[in-house]
Amino acid sequence: MRVNPNSFNPILGYKLDPGEPGLAHSAPASMSIIRVLNQEISNYLAFKKEAIKKGGFIISGGIFLDLRRRGGFLAAVAGKTKVWMYIPGRKSRDTVDEEDHNNVDRQEEAKSQIKNRIDELKLKMENTTDPVERERLQREITLLELALNSFKASLELPQFLIGALIDTLA
Repeated sequence: MRVNPNSFNPILGYKLDPGEPGLAHSAPASMSIIRVLNQEISNYLAFKKEAIKKGGFIISGGIFLDLRRRGGFLAAVAGKTKVWMYIPGRKSRDTVDEEDHNNVDRQEEAKSQIKNRIDELKLKMENTTDPVERERLQREITLLELALNSFKASLELPQFLIGALIDTLA
């Protein structure tokens, strides 16, 4: 009995959803899972990039493949990417309200706490002679300066991250 290669490993055609970036390439059934998974990972990364651009992050998500037997293989005939993003509610940049002022006040308070902690650590570093302790203090100062520079560069670190950083160094 002879096996027809075209029926054992058929070529599967794919189409993209409207507005979905990428190219709709065909793939043999044996390579279909890799082909569809590659497209869905690209979609996931695009969603992640969009969330980061908007100042948010992905809470949860997943890639789902529709697997069916095609020829002699289990093949991916379709795929879907779902994500749930958290983007902090913000007003348009033209309007400023109490919440925006409170956020600015909290950022200023966090900056001053970081600056005070850096000054304390520099003072401790001047008074210690132990090289191990000096190295530990220098690491802490570097981490705090990194957090401080993130404010200056308008990189908004989540408040819990700044708080955790300060708590671990205190």
